[in-house]
Amino acid sequence: MLHTFANNLNFTYVLREPLDEKWGTPADDGNWTGIVGDLQHQQADFSLDLTLTESRSRVMDHSRIYNYDPYVILSLKPSSLPRHLALTRPFKGEVWIAIIVCTPVMGLILWLLQKAWSWALSERDVSLVTPLFHTWGILLSEPSPTLPTKASGRVLMGWWLLTCVIITAAYHSSLIAHLSVQSKYPPINTFQDLLNRDGWSWGIYDLTGTNFLYFNGSSDPDIQEIYQHMQNMENSDAEEWLERVLHGGFSLLDLKTWIQIQVAKRYTDKDGNTPFHISTTEYPVFGGNVWGFRQVTLNCPFIVRTKKYLLAIIIINSHL
Repeated sequence: MLHTFANNLNFTYVLREPLDEKWGTPADDGNWTGIVGDLQHQQADFSLDLTLTESRSRVMDHSRIYNYDPYVILSLKPSSLPRHLALTRPFKGEVWIAIIVCTPVMGLILWLLQKAWSWALSERDVSLVTPLFHTWGILLSEPSPTLPTKASGRVLMGWWLLTCVIITAAYHSSLIAHLSVQSKYPPINTFQDLLNRDGWSWGIYDLTGTNFLYFNGSSDPDIQEIYQHMQNMENSDAEEWLERVLHGGFSLLDLKTWIQIQVAKRYTDKDGNTPFHISTTEYPVFGGNVWGFRQVTLNCPFIVRTKKYLLAIIIINSHL
């Protein structure tokens, strides 16, 4: 693009890296490092690809955004849950706890009712074991042949029987569904999913520039926790990152387009199958890709050429 601009607009240029070899982050005194700092201090006329943030736009001019690429989370596809856990999956943990607690409580209530009637009628005392067997037997579809003799106890057992019928019917139907279709662990689609995984780790290729500004400057507690445990993989190659994800227990954060290209090129077969999962949630780490320009005043001749650059970029972008 730059070579085409130079030929058509008839100008020459010197292309160099920033003096400190950084993209650009702000210091406490308001000065910026890297490419943004060179533009801020008039040490360069313009830059090539630069990611735009609100704070950067205050110290430099920029072209129209010509590309937007969010960050996503790359993880191994969810594996299947163990088959033996199908017996417990029909109900959530809270439901199981409620059943386990309510069943002996119902037996205790039945025992207290029978004990009260025995005391009132001066009858033989009732053992606690029998009411407990009644309640557990009804729940397990093996009711005791002997029922309470008093009306209050029978009414209580009737309601408990109705409750157990509903519970067992729901359990049996859900169990059949879980045995027919093998369930899988939930996929990782958000930062919160990463934080909820025990023993899980994650990394990013380059924790500088806008990446650093986004994670270090965010007030979101989830993003701050992600940043505190982030592994910087700047000195590793792409193959090593993807292999770590492939081994499980690790997720990679990077640009969506880059991840899609790497996965398609290295780990996708002819039928489009891949072992990786790309998160459905996208994170706008920066506003988009632009060309940066040093800020100029209206009476500076450079403003005319800057407008030409901007117009050329917009024209090429519209053609693309």
